[in-house]
Amino acid sequence: MKMKWKANRPHLALACCATLAVALAACSTGKENVQQDGKTGMDTPPPKPSEPVELVFYGNSTQPDTYFNTYYGDAIRKKFPDYKITYLQRTKGNEIENLVAAGTKFDIYYATVGNFESSLQMYGLQLEMSELIKKHGIDTSKFEPSLLEAMKLNTGGAIFGVPVQTSVEILYYNKSLFDKFGVPYPKDGLTWDQAAELSAKLTREEGGVQYYGYTTTINHMLRMNQFSLPRVDPKTGKPTINTDARWKTYYETLYGKMMAGEAYKKRFNENSTLAASDAFIKTKEAAMYAFPSQLYLTNPEEMKAMDWDIVTLPTFRELPGIGSQSYPMYFGVTQQSKHPDAAAEVLKYMVSEEFQIGLARKGWMSSLTSESVRQAYAQDTPFKDKNYKALFVKPAPIAYAPEYDPGLISNYIKPALDMLQGKLDLNTSFRMAEEEAAKTINSAKAK
Repeated sequence: MKMKWKANRPHLALACCATLAVALAACSTGKENVQQDGKTGMDTPPPKPSEPVELVFYGNSTQPDTYFNTYYGDAIRKKFPDYKITYLQRTKGNEIENLVAAGTKFDIYYATVGNFESSLQMYGLQLEMSELIKKHGIDTSKFEPSLLEAMKLNTGGAIFGVPVQTSVEILYYNKSLFDKFGVPYPKDGLTWDQAAELSAKLTREEGGVQYYGYTTTINHMLRMNQFSLPRVDPKTGKPTINTDARWKTYYETLYGKMMAGEAYKKRFNENSTLAASDAFIKTKEAAMYAFPSQLYLTNPEEMKAMDWDIVTLPTFRELPGIGSQSYPMYFGVTQQSKHPDAAAEVLKYMVSEEFQIGLARKGWMSSLTSESVRQAYAQDTPFKDKNYKALFVKPAPIAYAPEYDPGLISNYIKPALDMLQGKLDLNTSFRMAEEEAAKTINSAKAK
């Protein structure tokens, strides 16, 4: 099978974006598409199709049918009773490359930023949707602005889908451990330096158990870093880790100050990890955990057994009030679809306030900035009393991520592990990471 790689053209992005912005602005201001209650025009029943319509959804996660139906399928089928909605689950042997090779077609593909664009372009499945967006009156003005801008940045101006949901990094904390050690709870607006002081107070051994003040998932923090640092310079196509001084500030803060001391060094040398989620919600060794905002959706039973809350992700003094980058989930019509208009109508519904309020009530962060949607957040979950205003701070712009960006994450994780294990000085580790990242880039481009 020949894989199709579409070269990114960042230098054309401004021109393409300007053209698309005019088109999208024109469609988003049409009064015929907005009803009195402010919802998009999908609040009326959709027209009956003139022929049978089956729409097949496929995503890059391994979510089971029950998950798909709970968050998407049931609501879509209720709104579109004349459409057959099918979910194709990704399983072993059922990855996107196998489906394409076998000629299996799907109408709507969904994945997170970076993964979404790269997969579509790798297999030639991308469909430029600006005309469908205009034709079906999808109101893009209601999205959090950085979400569509990120896609245009990664594609050279094209829009292959719309953001249906998103997440941001927040700081979870275990109240029981703070109470145990007599340490005041963290508050919204904390800086990383202040968080590091809390982490040091909570990193201690007691009763034969080693406790840690803080942990995180290195890959998520890299992808969603507050400096909006890309791993590849969009102009030169080269790694940024050894050329942008902000990376040094980032690593020294996140893996130096926040996870300092012999206890961390010993743990990472023994296991190469602090087991992130497990350390926070299962063994309860870690008092604070920086992680995207859906932890209580993926681990509800463990979270029910904890006394926890959230605050805003700590900030760098260089970026006061700025949260992490958003991590949106895009849904897009593929070139394979026999029913692009029907698929676009479904996506229009999925980004309407009607659908988004339902999604928010179940605990997913909306792609819309609507206050009514935000107020509905998590109200149908067992965790409706948490400090959810912590999610809605100003997000950092989403960084440029070309098709091969997912392959660079491991190259950028290595310096963090080198720091935590005390194996190499940061400058040496950065030089080595730069060399490995360059190999990753050259190998990807060679395909």
